[in-house]
Amino acid sequence: MPATLAPMPASTRCHLALPIAAVVAVWLLPGCGGGDGDGGTLSKAEVVAQGNEICRQGDRQYTELQKSPPKTSEEAATLTQKLIGITNDEVHQLEALKAPDDVRPSLERYLKARQSGLAILEQGLKAAEKNDARGYAAAQAKMAAGQVDRLKLAQAVGFADCSRPGGSSSGG
Repeated sequence: MPATLAPMPASTRCHLALPIAAVVAVWLLPGCGGGDGDGGTLSKAEVVAQGNEICRQGDRQYTELQKSPPKTSEEAATLTQKLIGITNDEVHQLEALKAPDDVRPSLERYLKARQSGLAILEQGLKAAEKNDARGYAAAQAKMAAGQVDRLKLAQAVGFADCSRPGGSSSGG
């Protein structure tokens, strides 16, 4: 009988990606996407607004995925694969934001932390695929341990809806 794995707690959840249509809709919102005319560079306010929207949309998608927590290692692997895919898409969307020079360093630090979160999700996936409940739990604990740092880095960019503890958009 496969080992039962605990569902990923809310404090370790990661962000999710926006569907392409939603990304386009965000860019078409009044005041978004135009920047100051220097080749599409966004203002800080635009980066923050678009990043927060990415996180809010991801939060909703992540919550939907988490409605049925995994009961087996196979289910945990499937869930984690989906989380990795949508989190990776979200990170790419955040990377694509053309942040101004004064925002770029803090955004890059945040994205580096998100990449580290993706690596931890990969560790959890490998553990689930090997039916290793301890390894899966260790990956969850490692994700939770980095939560405060990811939150601080998100806040340094100006994001209010990214990497929030206790919510769906807290990890990754």
